[in-house]
Amino acid sequence: IREYERRKCMAKLRASNHRLCGETGRYSSQGTDTQPKAWRKACKACSDNDAEGLACLPFFDPIIEDEQHFLVTCPLYNIPRLALQEHVKSALLSWEPLRLKELFDKDLMVPFSRYVHGLMKIRFPEDPPQINIHKSKTNTTVF
Repeated sequence: IREYERRKCMAKLRASNHRLCGETGRYSSQGTDTQPKAWRKACKACSDNDAEGLACLPFFDPIIEDEQHFLVTCPLYNIPRLALQEHVKSALLSWEPLRLKELFDKDLMVPFSRYVHGLMKIRFPEDPPQINIHKSKTNTTVF
């Protein structure tokens, strides 16, 4: 993948070094007294404030924003998901939780990275654009 931002999104997804609530909720201190641990991992798009009132019920679990929910099932991303190329969409929809590496296949990597990068821009619109500073072959700094 040549584009820096897409490479970065893919690396973060693969290493679970992203800001999805399923990951950040594990070490978040917000809501320790009033909010059960599972609600810290809840998808903000799928779990509204009314549902949090049901958290005290023993059979009610929130929808956790993990990688699979983010990529495959969250309704917030239905439009980008429908726009995927058919071979990428079929690989994504047949994905099982521990088989993420299949989506990193060389034939799927570029369209899948575009998809992941697009979802990250929707999910985290407040992120400022990154400036890629690197040394070129002539040892001059390129901005």
